[in-house]
Amino acid sequence: SILATSRDVSEVGLGLQPHRRLDIVANEGDVRKYMEGRLASSVKFKQLLKDCLVVHGEIITGVMAKADGMFLLAQLHMNSLETKHRVADLRRALGTLPNTLDATYDEAMSRINEDYKELAYQIISWLIHAARPIVI
Repeated sequence: SILATSRDVSEVGLGLQPHRRLDIVANEGDVRKYMEGRLASSVKFKQLLKDCLVVHGEIITGVMAKADGMFLLAQLHMNSLETKHRVADLRRALGTLPNTLDATYDEAMSRINEDYKELAYQIISWLIHAARPIVI
């Protein structure tokens, strides 16, 4: 017996087609709890949102709509929002969050300084093609 896990990627699904499949998706409550915990534990978010409960709600609503039950996408969006220094910048970024992992990765790569872009691609390539887990 073999257990394979994957995101819902059509190429992977086609390769496993004759076998049983069990879809596991995070429920909205789980993603909401993650985000509320992240907002409560982040010093940066606490400082930025100390008097802005409305923005707190906007973050949860906006990220949940884009993440569509995917923890990784919610985490990447929260990481991106956490880099903002003003509420106005955060709100602007919230309105332009990508809808997919690929678009989110593309957006993250576009933020890398041009001087480091080649190094970033090389490091990502090492991570993707590593034969075993990388330990730092």
